[in-house]
Amino acid sequence: MTLRGPPVADRPYSVTEITRALKQTIEMEFPPLWVVGELASYTEHASGHRYFTLKDDQSQLRCVMWKSTQLQRDFKPESGMEVVARGRLGVYERSGQYQLTVQRMMPAGLGAQQQALEALKRKLHKEGLFDEERKRPLPSFPSAVGVVTSSSGAAFRDILNVLSRRFAGLRVVLRPAVVQGAGAATSIADAIADLNALGGLDVLIVGRGGGAAEDLAAFNAEGVVRAVAVSATPVISAVGHEIDVTLTDLVADVRAPTPSAAAELVVRDAGDLRSRVRDLHRRVMDSMDRLIAENDELLEGYGERYGLRRVEDLLRQHEQTVDELARSLGRETAQAIERGYADYRRLTASLDSLSPLSVLSRGYSIAQAEDRRPVRDASSLSKGDRLSIRLQKGQVRTTVEAVEPEDEDGQFKLGL
Repeated sequence: MTLRGPPVADRPYSVTEITRALKQTIEMEFPPLWVVGELASYTEHASGHRYFTLKDDQSQLRCVMWKSTQLQRDFKPESGMEVVARGRLGVYERSGQYQLTVQRMMPAGLGAQQQALEALKRKLHKEGLFDEERKRPLPSFPSAVGVVTSSSGAAFRDILNVLSRRFAGLRVVLRPAVVQGAGAATSIADAIADLNALGGLDVLIVGRGGGAAEDLAAFNAEGVVRAVAVSATPVISAVGHEIDVTLTDLVADVRAPTPSAAAELVVRDAGDLRSRVRDLHRRVMDSMDRLIAENDELLEGYGERYGLRRVEDLLRQHEQTVDELARSLGRETAQAIERGYADYRRLTASLDSLSPLSVLSRGYSIAQAEDRRPVRDASSLSKGDRLSIRLQKGQVRTTVEAVEPEDEDGQFKLGL
């Protein structure tokens, strides 16, 4: 709410309107910031929320830290302690007092570490490592996923659980790494490089389960950030800490609040995919139906034009002409076939009359020597020759007993 100009006559602003306007202005004008001061009136309520004041020699600032905000390990705030707190300024409407909602708090002695982290963040930002233009989209249907995390932690089990539930056939490659303590940064950076060298992976999940802010130091290390930046495979950062954003979160292609959420980003739910396919199929069919209907109307319109009707008439006339020619050709073809068949019968009859076989049907026979040559002259035979006698039906094999040649008068005489 923004107050503009003096109130209208007889219409004063309410206390709530003023308070809300101040709250909106403060929250919009002030980004998250760091405040250093002495801790006073520190109280942890039964609800788990913490209420306290930060003060210096001249002023004090009311603060609240919600139960969901984790303190650093081994850090127990006490009144009189010098601390550094990070949070957002706002207004508690009930009392009308402005306050700091603390998201992180540490002993003031750790301020140097935080300053070093902020300096590294500015350096990497200036190099463009956090630019949105560098970030790559995740593959829609990955076949293999690489994971960089502790092999004994809950993070990897959570990732496997989600991936197996959503897509059991997905290939998962774990490259174990130390994610906390001495050597963690080097271990994580080496694991990222190893998976890139392995190849064949569509996306990498780099992260760990939840923990206190100081447990995330490895994911703020410059070596890890640069390993993610040069990764040839898209990277999902899954550090598992809602409030604190690590430098790895900023450089990764995608940030997930937890390892389970990272796995959900990698593989879409099968039911959602089926629903999307059905929806796309329906939309395609609807588009096709509309296109067909529009083209039908267009063709009908073209069909009504005289020019097209004239073309259609010409085509129909040509079709009729072709039909008549086909019928005429059929008649002429039939007549030609009949004439050819009559010639065939006549020629067949002539051949039959000339065939030696027709002579046999009248009681005559044909004598053949052993070499199958017909015998025309008895003088060509001798006693003892073997002959085959062809009758109208069958043949007879015989042996010459005597030869009777024909004399000059055409009479037979007994030969030997």
